[in-house]
Amino acid sequence: MGIEIGGHIEKLNGKEFTYGEFVDKYLAKNQPVVLTGLMDDWLACKDWVTDDGKPDLQFVSTNFGKSRVQVADCNNKEFTDQKRVEMSVSEFVEHWLEGSVREGSDREGNGKSVLYLKDWHFVKEYPEYIAYRTPLFFCDDWLNLYLDHHRLHKDPDTYQENNDISCSDYRFVYMGKKGSWTPLHADVFRSYS
Repeated sequence: MGIEIGGHIEKLNGKEFTYGEFVDKYLAKNQPVVLTGLMDDWLACKDWVTDDGKPDLQFVSTNFGKSRVQVADCNNKEFTDQKRVEMSVSEFVEHWLEGSVREGSDREGNGKSVLYLKDWHFVKEYPEYIAYRTPLFFCDDWLNLYLDHHRLHKDPDTYQENNDISCSDYRFVYMGKKGSWTPLHADVFRSYS
């Protein structure tokens, strides 16, 4: 028994209408829409993607490989989430590439888990590398606006290493190969995280 979905979702070039038009026609009415063209100029869409449209994992590993990240093990559940481990981005990429050599083998009992990189604070860690610019339609993200103006961001002398919550952001990078996933969730405090 399958689920039947009815209706039509518009697909529009996001560069062809104003924020006001977006609010009136879609946001205020809670009307779904697919917006295209908003990522055309993103550095991440150039640097992080090969000519054939696949993730350029070598670029990511070479330029950001030393970063320590949280990685979800999609095969192992822990409480209401997936079990998480910490590793470097290079280790994550190496695991991804090893699994790609034996495509489809990860779920066939070879002992290797399908991994999904979650919650990488990329913007905070690499502020000089502008991977993307938030599209106008989503710039009213109150949570990141608050954190950007938090006193700990403005005065580095008061920054405390053990105060990650107060001096953080919710601009994450997520990465995973085919077969990886994350449980259904709502973004942090209903932001556009």
